[in-house]
Amino acid sequence: MFRTATTADTINTRFGSIPLEPTPGQGLISFEHSRLMLNGEMRTGGGTITGYAESDFLNPPGRQRYRWRQYWGQFEIDGWQVLGGQAWSLLRPNRSGIQTESGLMSTHVVDPAYHPGLIGRRKRQIRVVRQLGASRAAFTYDQDHDFSGKVAHDWKKTHVELAVLAGEERRRAVSLAGVVPLGGKVDWVSQQFWSQGVGPEALGVLPGGVHGHTTIQGLEARVRPSLEIFGYAGIAYGTRSAGNRAVRQWTLGFLQRLFNRPGVGAASVSGQYSQLDRSTWTGQRGGMNYVMLSVRYYYPGLR
Repeated sequence: MFRTATTADTINTRFGSIPLEPTPGQGLISFEHSRLMLNGEMRTGGGTITGYAESDFLNPPGRQRYRWRQYWGQFEIDGWQVLGGQAWSLLRPNRSGIQTESGLMSTHVVDPAYHPGLIGRRKRQIRVVRQLGASRAAFTYDQDHDFSGKVAHDWKKTHVELAVLAGEERRRAVSLAGVVPLGGKVDWVSQQFWSQGVGPEALGVLPGGVHGHTTIQGLEARVRPSLEIFGYAGIAYGTRSAGNRAVRQWTLGFLQRLFNRPGVGAASVSGQYSQLDRSTWTGQRGGMNYVMLSVRYYYPGLR
């Protein structure tokens, strides 16, 4: 990674904390975006018990580097799923279904913090999901004492979902998201989010207790079966506070899949160029450009 400003971040960018004054550029090489994952299933009593754990090395500076991303157990029977543990909130959109371990619409960017305009974070929760053909409905109660609900529907290549949140101190939020094919090999990905006091869900770029609106719009094009190019533009806006007024970013990048072979694993290389800026209600403004390149090898799962 190379960025045109010096921050205390690793490769996990804190979008809402980039410098407001000019600073020297900075380059980083890191293996901390590596992940370990364990997924186990057992059939019993007509249903399926699943255990899932996922970790990486991206805790903020000053803390132990190793962290748990997700850890949960789930029981599924007759179209019902009951999940308990740490998983993505229902505000993180999906490309299909309502799964938390796969199918998330988290963009194709290299940055492990994802992209301004995208919503949702990992939270300890109890989740109930009901599958009804191509539609799914879910309900959660989480560590922040928030109640969330989501309904989603999948067509052949299209996914649309609506999520709502209600919590203490009049926290309220609505998210509308989807993945829609535009013909040929291009998909449009989108999320719109309106909130009252739910700023931390916006990747932490907005303070809690303010009204906020975020949006992310993107195009993903499959140039070849193994090559995708993508572009995203996102913004998060918060009403008057001591924190950020707006955080904006646009990104261009590519994802090249190198191989995927049974017993051998898979590999890919990806890159992105981003322009990022933020402004505060005190009139300050800061910006940063950065380039990231990632090479990944996926070790084949054991059964």
